[in-house]
Amino acid sequence: MCLEIIEKLAARGLKKTPQRRMLLKVLSQSDRHLSAEEVVARIKVQQPGISVATIYRNLNKMVEMELVSKLDLHDGPARYEIYKGHHHHLVCLGCGVALKIGICPLQGHIKKIIEEYGFRVNDHHFEVTGHCQKCQQEAKTDTRLPAI
Repeated sequence: MCLEIIEKLAARGLKKTPQRRMLLKVLSQSDRHLSAEEVVARIKVQQPGISVATIYRNLNKMVEMELVSKLDLHDGPARYEIYKGHHHHLVCLGCGVALKIGICPLQGHIKKIIEEYGFRVNDHHFEVTGHCQKCQQEAKTDTRLPAI
């Protein structure tokens, strides 16, 4: 997966720098969305001298190129993953995990309304927020946490 994306970089006119390779490797090896800070921390283990600005700049460039997707959470930092096509999320407010869901609200009734009004959609986001089972369990067993 990572090699395929690195080749897409070159095809779109970006050099295959060690920093970009490392960034893509970190994202491709993660089983969840990572904040930019988490990406930086993981890269700094192997390359301590890397600039934080370099990581942010490359993340933003790769989002523009649709090689990486960005999940903007209203109560937390943006999170990133390798772009895997259009999708939406269930987002846990406790641990921040974002689970991909395979439905899109623009496929149903909303699509008809958009067509009825002749509205042109540039982009859209859909997320359902709540608490995952793990966070619910932890809240039940830890009396210091507020009830969910």
